[in-house]
Amino acid sequence: MSLKHVTDEAGDSLMLLEVDGFLFAPDLSADVVKGLGQFPFRDDDVMVCSYPKSGCHWVWEILRMLQEGTLDVAVQEKEDLMMEWKTPEFMDKFPSPRVLNTHVLLRHLNPELFEKKIKIIMVVRNPKDVAVSFYHHHKKLVEYEYNGQFTNYVPNYLDGKVDSGCVFDYTRDWEKEIDEHPEHPILLLCYEDMKENLFREVKKIANFLGKSFEDVFYQKIADKCTFSKMRDRKGAVHTEWGDNIFYRKGEVGDWKNWFTVAHSEMCDRICEEKMSGSKIIFRYTLDNNTETNNNDGGS
Repeated sequence: MSLKHVTDEAGDSLMLLEVDGFLFAPDLSADVVKGLGQFPFRDDDVMVCSYPKSGCHWVWEILRMLQEGTLDVAVQEKEDLMMEWKTPEFMDKFPSPRVLNTHVLLRHLNPELFEKKIKIIMVVRNPKDVAVSFYHHHKKLVEYEYNGQFTNYVPNYLDGKVDSGCVFDYTRDWEKEIDEHPEHPILLLCYEDMKENLFREVKKIANFLGKSFEDVFYQKIADKCTFSKMRDRKGAVHTEWGDNIFYRKGEVGDWKNWFTVAHSEMCDRICEEKMSGSKIIFRYTLDNNTETNNNDGGS
């Protein structure tokens, strides 16, 4: 358990916390991370998991509205209910049903979640857009102490030398756990599907939770939870230059503005190798790259 500098190809370093060989954000508590295996779940907890910068916050906000049955949920930072971020004692003060969230692997968590059949929503996003978003995250947050260039950042990202490790290893590890526990209630969501038709995905989440509302309510949630409105409502943390830290563009395909051909081919090659046999198909573009929130009649 220690802080370590992970150096990129140009010698710029990223500060990370290493606990039992897994990498975390440097401002986490090693004791909290080590205690995840004993985290006391409640029977009605719901948990969102994702690799960083993949839409966890987005889904977490939608879940809160569906669980409470109202759009008027209190402004709350998801870090308050992030399992590796806060102590169980801190989170115990929140009333049920709690919407928990995490970027750790299932193996790090208390196996009690299987006994209690804790509902889990896993969110995936194409790894190229994740790379761009994660790079800006690492640059903007001073805790990481990172000042490198994107072209030197990509190889380290693909090699897993960032918090939460390699995006492909993370995704395959979770998928393996899902496959090995078919009896467990786990819903897989795709960031790009949400961008394509948020109404449809909100309704899918509600069905998974066993909730039933009128379509007009799902539409209102979709309208309120577009990326741009989320950023306006909750993006209160900025750098000294005025840049939003946690919300940037949220677009599908922005990677084309950042990746070289060589890096794109490198990512494709590693993806093909590490995701071999996976049922997850990453979407790197949308036919119409806009947020679609209207009820299109689909379910």
